[in-house]
Amino acid sequence: MKALAVIFLAIHLLSIAGIVVLLLMQGGKAIKTMPKGITHAGLTALIAGVAMVGIRQAQHHQNAVDYPVYNYGIITGKLVVLIIFLIIAFKNAKATTISRATWISLLGLIVINIGLAGSLK
Repeated sequence: MKALAVIFLAIHLLSIAGIVVLLLMQGGKAIKTMPKGITHAGLTALIAGVAMVGIRQAQHHQNAVDYPVYNYGIITGKLVVLIIFLIIAFKNAKATTISRATWISLLGLIVINIGLAGSLK
């Protein structure tokens, strides 16, 4: 079970890193476009995150001392931020260009998500 948790953690981290890289690649461009893989990376991060919470809950049920449950307030915050990110990403997925405000919003939401993850124990 621990190996499965580590695998989902790696998938989650790589997905978030992929989103950051895809967004930062647009940073120097005058005309910004929505990167094609951003919605896929966001959905992958969402699924891996939900799987990690489910695995931790099962681990906690077996051994509460070694595997405390996550702070569900922070998990809920991460979920809401990622859902807002995905809504914006899907609304602009077919657009030929995106505004600077949209790009900054997406980047800001991911930075908030990373900050919330840093506060998890």
